[in-house]
Amino acid sequence: MKHIRMQTPRIAIIGILLAIQFLGAQEKSFHIEDWEKRLNKRQPPVKIMDAIGVKQGMIIGEVGAGTGRMTMWLASRVGDSGKVYANDINKKSLGQLRERSKRDEFKNIEIIVGEMEDPKLPAKTLDIAFMINVYHHLDEPVPLIRNILPSLKSSGVLAIVECDPDKVDWGKEEGCTGKKDMVKELDKAGFKIIRIETFLNEDNIYIAKPKKEIREKAKEFYQKTLELNPASKTAKMKLDELKEKMP
Repeated sequence: MKHIRMQTPRIAIIGILLAIQFLGAQEKSFHIEDWEKRLNKRQPPVKIMDAIGVKQGMIIGEVGAGTGRMTMWLASRVGDSGKVYANDINKKSLGQLRERSKRDEFKNIEIIVGEMEDPKLPAKTLDIAFMINVYHHLDEPVPLIRNILPSLKSSGVLAIVECDPDKVDWGKEEGCTGKKDMVKELDKAGFKIIRIETFLNEDNIYIAKPKKEIREKAKEFYQKTLELNPASKTAKMKLDELKEKMP
């Protein structure tokens, strides 16, 4: 019986700590506008965040945040240990987002007024740079996307939710970007698409990484291959190609 009495306080303490951890991990609630509810049916925020890998404690940069339809969901998911940089060129929309975040007591949202070709996001900070319903509205998307590169951590990714002209009748009229064009334009901007999620009825989700990061990982792979098999002509050829392309 003494053994049981000695363990009981420990079990109680563990239970309290787990409860605190659970409460801290709970996503914060916030007000959702009626127009947002309609759009959320087309683009379910929770499914999108799950698809791109948004987790508690992450730092997200949303380009073209507007009044914050997705910003609030992102901020709720990353929690107090994370942060969302909400970028836009529309100061009025950002002003509404600022008031909204105050009203719902979100302290992990920072407003950033950007420029047409520069989101002004902090360097080497973001786990994910995120865009939704923005890309096809850009007159010159490549320069803007290129200027997202410096803001990403070495493991950071770019995630873009964009309407697909092959999925909807209004796609071409609206100027939605097809898969082939997205691949080409992101390549010009210095990114390589590593995954395309197609589960949304009207949109696709593109997840991309900086090409330099991908090349560095490939370089490491071929270097290790040569260490194990010095006679590998393929590994040597690929390694030489990567060295020429990498700055």
